[in-house]
Amino acid sequence: MHFEIRPIGRHLWTRALLDASDVTVMGSDRTFPSKAQASAAAFAFSKLVTRAGKTLSVPTSGGLA
Repeated sequence: MHFEIRPIGRHLWTRALLDASDVTVMGSDRTFPSKAQASAAAFAFSKLVTRAGKTLSVPTSGGLA
Protein backbone atom coordinates (compact mmCIF):
# COMPACT_ATOMS: atom_id res chain seq x y z
CA MET A 1 0.00 0.00 0.00
CA HIS A 2 1.09 3.53 -0.63
CA PHE A 3 -0.21 7.08 -0.65
CA GLU A 4 -0.65 9.25 -3.69
CA ILE A 5 -0.91 13.02 -3.40
CA ARG A 6 -3.41 14.32 -5.94
CA PRO A 7 -4.24 17.83 -7.15
CA ILE A 8 -7.84 18.99 -6.93
CA GLY A 9 -8.29 22.10 -8.99
CA ARG A 10 -5.53 24.67 -9.15
CA HIS A 11 -4.75 25.26 -5.49
CA LEU A 12 -5.91 22.25 -3.49
CA TRP A 13 -4.39 18.85 -2.82
CA THR A 14 -5.65 15.62 -1.31
CA ARG A 15 -4.28 12.18 -0.49
CA ALA A 16 -5.42 8.71 -1.44
CA LEU A 17 -4.34 5.31 -0.13
CA LEU A 18 -3.75 2.80 -2.92
CA ASP A 19 -3.18 -0.94 -2.84
CA ALA A 20 -0.45 -2.86 -4.69
CA SER A 21 -2.53 -2.73 -7.90
CA ASP A 22 -2.90 1.07 -7.63
CA VAL A 23 -6.59 0.76 -6.78
CA THR A 24 -7.82 3.44 -4.38
CA VAL A 25 -8.57 1.88 -1.00
CA MET A 26 -9.37 5.12 0.80
CA GLY A 27 -9.59 8.74 -0.20
CA SER A 28 -9.15 11.69 2.10
CA ASP A 29 -12.19 13.79 2.95
CA ARG A 30 -9.92 16.80 3.52
CA THR A 31 -8.12 19.08 1.14
CA PHE A 32 -4.87 20.93 1.73
CA PRO A 33 -3.56 24.20 0.31
CA SER A 34 -0.20 22.70 -0.68
CA LYS A 35 1.28 19.42 -1.82
CA ALA A 36 3.68 19.51 1.15
CA GLN A 37 0.79 19.75 3.63
CA ALA A 38 -1.04 16.86 1.96
CA SER A 39 2.18 14.81 2.12
CA ALA A 40 2.64 15.64 5.80
CA ALA A 41 -0.95 14.59 6.52
CA ALA A 42 -0.40 11.28 4.70
CA PHE A 43 2.78 10.67 6.70
CA ALA A 44 1.05 11.47 10.01
CA PHE A 45 -1.84 9.14 9.14
CA SER A 46 0.57 6.33 8.24
CA LYS A 47 2.31 6.71 11.61
CA LEU A 48 -1.05 6.40 13.39
CA VAL A 49 -1.91 3.26 11.43
CA THR A 50 1.50 1.76 12.24
CA ARG A 51 1.02 2.47 15.93
CA ALA A 52 -2.48 0.98 15.87
CA GLY A 53 -1.14 -2.13 14.13
CA LYS A 54 1.39 -2.65 16.89
CA THR A 55 -1.37 -2.69 19.49
CA LEU A 56 -3.56 -5.11 17.55
CA SER A 57 -4.43 -8.06 19.70
CA VAL A 58 -5.68 -11.49 18.72
CA PRO A 59 -7.86 -13.65 20.99
CA THR A 60 -5.80 -16.48 22.47
CA SER A 61 -8.66 -18.95 22.65
CA GLY A 62 -12.35 -19.27 22.00
CA GLY A 63 -12.33 -18.02 18.43
CA LEU A 64 -13.86 -14.79 17.27
CA ALA A 65 -16.48 -13.04 19.33
